[in-house]
Amino acid sequence: MSHDIQGTFTASQFARFKTYVQNQVGLIDARIVHLQAERARVGDLQFAYDSGGVPTGLASDPPDTYCGRLFGAYEALGGDAEFDLQIRSTSQPVFRIAGDETQAAQLMSNGEVLSVLGLSDAESSLLMQRLRGWVTEDLQRRRDALERKIRRAVDYSEQLDLEIAELTRLKGSVDTDGSLAFMFSTVDTLTADGQYTAITQDNAADPHGKFARAPVAGYQPGPQGAAATTYERTTNQGLVKPTE
Repeated sequence: MSHDIQGTFTASQFARFKTYVQNQVGLIDARIVHLQAERARVGDLQFAYDSGGVPTGLASDPPDTYCGRLFGAYEALGGDAEFDLQIRSTSQPVFRIAGDETQAAQLMSNGEVLSVLGLSDAESSLLMQRLRGWVTEDLQRRRDALERKIRRAVDYSEQLDLEIAELTRLKGSVDTDGSLAFMFSTVDTLTADGQYTAITQDNAADPHGKFARAPVAGYQPGPQGAAATTYERTTNQGLVKPTE
């Protein structure tokens, strides 16, 4: 795989990768425009919840968006979004509300009470199976399948937002954590640090990274020490070959 390097590499390997990435920077703006157009096409669907997890409002994009059309079809087929759909975004997670030293956790953040074992509901479960049996296929076709499409569309919409934000951040200045300039600068700092042996300063001698994973020397071979007997990475000389 091209530029398939992780945390251990030579400086010349990284220089090749850096050149490649910098040549792609000009495509970022076009990519953002494309994603924004796709985001407008997909639309969105959002619920608001009170502190007890009960839906208090619904915001649906116009019916000309994909989410808007799906939601319109859901309602047209008799779906009740307030009771059946209740979609949550990644910023509205459901979690267990912690208890304390005197009382174990009892509630989820959406207001549901935590269940316990032994519900003793066999009789009513069997009745519900019989009651639902003859409409199961209808529910799956008219509601469940459509609900899955809605949830996937909302998830896709959020993924588009995340990618747009990520690409925008990559264009930031060297002071912006997460920008290309910031990450390049950080790697360059690590490369210049002789104590950081994961990146070997090879002075363009090892562009293929053949010696990038050589063991780290337990001592510093050189004029004041013993000659190296194996391929090693050192803190002051980079790669050292046997007999050097």
